[in-house]
Amino acid sequence: MAYLRWVPGDPAWEAGGLVLVTLAACLSLASLLTLGRWFGVRPALRGLATTGPYRLVRHPIYLAYLLADIGYNLQEWNVATLLPVMAGWMSLLYRIRAEERILSRHADWPNYVASVRYRLVPGLW
Repeated sequence: MAYLRWVPGDPAWEAGGLVLVTLAACLSLASLLTLGRWFGVRPALRGLATTGPYRLVRHPIYLAYLLADIGYNLQEWNVATLLPVMAGWMSLLYRIRAEERILSRHADWPNYVASVRYRLVPGLW
């Protein structure tokens, strides 16, 4: 992280980055409000959110992280950020699989998976 202070970034598309970061913040807030008391740091079977952003993808908070990362990098691109961002995305993939193993124990999980096909990116995965 100290390296990032020594090597300034170059703006790629500041306005587009700001739009993505704002969209990500709104998606994250809507997802957290939908989860309410079910939100937790550690994966656990607290309930199954199927409304709000959870109608579009199964992990909208992680989609918000992804959008924010892209937005921040568009605002100030630095090759040194590539490794930490990629590591963060790999950890998200691991966490999605871990959460879905736990959520699969919920009685409504098969119906939810059938109706919301995509985990993270609509139309892709």
